Amino acid sequence: MRAMRTKVLMAVATATVATGGLVVPLAGTAAAAPAPAAKDAADFNGDGYGDVVLATPDATVNGVKKAGHVAVLYGSADGVAGGRRQLVSQASAKVPGVPEERDRFGAAYDTGDLDGDGYADLVVGVTGENDQRGLITVLWGGRGGLVHGGLSMGSPRADLDVHYGESVVVGDFDGDGKQHVATHSYWGAVSLSGDGFTRTRAPKQQRLNLHGDDAFRVVERLEAGDYDGDGDDDLLASGIDNAEGDFLNGWVGYWTGGRSGVTFTRPPAALPATRTGLEGSGDVNKDGYEDVVITDEAAAKGGAVGVYYGGRRGPGSGGATVLDQDSPGVPDEGEDGDEFGASASVGDVDKDGYADVVVGAPGEDVPGRTATGAVHLLKGSAAGLTGTGAQVLDQDTAGVPGAAENDDRFGSAVQVRDTDGDGRGEVVVAASGEDVFPGARWNDGSAWVLRGAPGGVTTAGAYSLSEKAFGLTYQNKRFGAVLGR
Repeated sequence: MRAMRTKVLMAVATATVATGGLVVPLAGTAAAAPAPAAKDAADFNGDGYGDVVLATPDATVNGVKKAGHVAVLYGSADGVAGGRRQLVSQASAKVPGVPEERDRFGAAYDTGDLDGDGYADLVVGVTGENDQRGLITVLWGGRGGLVHGGLSMGSPRADLDVHYGESVVVGDFDGDGKQHVATHSYWGAVSLSGDGFTRTRAPKQQRLNLHGDDAFRVVERLEAGDYDGDGDDDLLASGIDNAEGDFLNGWVGYWTGGRSGVTFTRPPAALPATRTGLEGSGDVNKDGYEDVVITDEAAAKGGAVGVYYGGRRGPGSGGATVLDQDSPGVPDEGEDGDEFGASASVGDVDKDGYADVVVGAPGEDVPGRTATGAVHLLKGSAAGLTGTGAQVLDQDTAGVPGAAENDDRFGSAVQVRDTDGDGRGEVVVAASGEDVFPGARWNDGSAWVLRGAPGGVTTAGAYSLSEKAFGLTYQNKRFGAVLGR
């Protein structure tokens, strides 16, 4: 995740404008001086250390089932192991709303400095709110962290939208230093906000035309990055090309950012059609263009991960590298059901200036046990993504807390975040199937933080926790199953 832009989950606006043309002016683009950026894209308290959010949308809150909460682990000089912890839900002081059954607070999230005060804010999707129509809650960062209240925003088209806020990205799409939010609902509508957030008001948003002609396009993922190197973030969407067709084929849409707004541009042919494979962005080959990671579990036996390099003509125009578990240098071997690429995250783990790609394979087996899960580190280089120096870790790796068990699904979600300020990203790993309580077979869930080091990921100082760290006793809720990118 990058310091200025990440993925954010959010339904932002108080009004909507349907846009059938190609160029979409963004509200607030005439605003003058750029706002200051947060010290880190996920530094909620401004202490210079990245913070980690573990979201559990199925959590029981005050007896209310699937109300959902997020657990915040604040970074420190010793990483999250030495920082404080905070549990946030709709039952917390100053947080808008109240816990209701199936609200699923934390179904998705992202971070960004929306109000320009130098502190990162947390944007949380509450997809079951308002009879499944969905809601977005922004929690404001500041001194002391996420204790400054928040702002909730419902869908501008509640008559059409369902599960509004299923995925979100935050980006500066007009290059003025202020951030916008894009989100989508179950039915595929993409909404893009203007900038100019305040703690009491969200800017207007616009609906983006998906240019599906007669096809009923559905959006399932969003991603953003400056793929063409012009200083403005660009927007990618993926999903189903035609939900009313005989085949639910994938689709990718691309909007270039610019000072006058976003412009729909058909993506370069190098980008593969995908439904849910958009998994993050970063400069893997350090050429000044952001690259997009697209995973495909069907592209090779066990799955594959592709980096599509940015260039003057956008994502993929700089070529591509696709690796799987049978590629030279990549540990292990591809097997049916490994789910290599079920999750991925981009960040510099070894501080060499190249973004690396962390890949989850939650279906990976170890001898005698199934779906224990594993995490791979694939390194960036001047030549792009490479298998040279790649690593694989699981719960049977020396130094990793716990033990590999059936259906743990270690690597079900991953994230890269520098939590100790040393310039190396730590690798956060979720295992949605980990059993924690006696008698539980799976789905209690736990999380691990593995430190970055000059050679890659190290198990020295590895840290793990479950809901027990917060005094919680619920079972089978997949604690920490949702990690932002």
